[in-house]
Amino acid sequence: MTDEGAVLAYPRIRAAIGEHPLRTGEIPVEHEMSLPLPTLRWGRPGFAVFAGAAVRRPQQPLRLSAPDRWLAVDAARGRLIAYNLTSAVPFAPAPLAGPVEVVPSGRTLAEVREDQKALGELIGDLAPVFLAGSGAAGDARRTALLHTLDAVLPAATRPWYEALTPDFFAWLKG
Repeated sequence: MTDEGAVLAYPRIRAAIGEHPLRTGEIPVEHEMSLPLPTLRWGRPGFAVFAGAAVRRPQQPLRLSAPDRWLAVDAARGRLIAYNLTSAVPFAPAPLAGPVEVVPSGRTLAEVREDQKALGELIGDLAPVFLAGSGAAGDARRTALLHTLDAVLPAATRPWYEALTPDFFAWLKG
């Protein structure tokens, strides 16, 4: 458990993961990394991401292989909790479907940026509550975050996110 004040701001969590030596030394540059989501799965409050090979071709949808690795960082300091290849330590009970294509949403860049901003604000508000083991957040904010996740996360990858952080999604839906 953590108290609500001990969680790094969401932009700092994203930066800690994006700048981590694993990102530059172990995770191939061609891999797409997921957005970090809060979880209590690994014995302490943290944020988890998955990564998998991505094929980017002009004028074609992004093609993502099923995640082949995942990592979690401490919510209070951004330090590594765990890093594993899914072939050694899977984060889901069954193999993840893939590859998948990420079809463009048709939304404008301004709309996408607004959704990303809303996501950061909502996770910034709700992650400390979730990580403290509290149900105190209002249902309206949880619902708003679920709708924002629907707008931000590619539908084809949503099952991967739910497999990585099932406790967080259960809390949001609860």
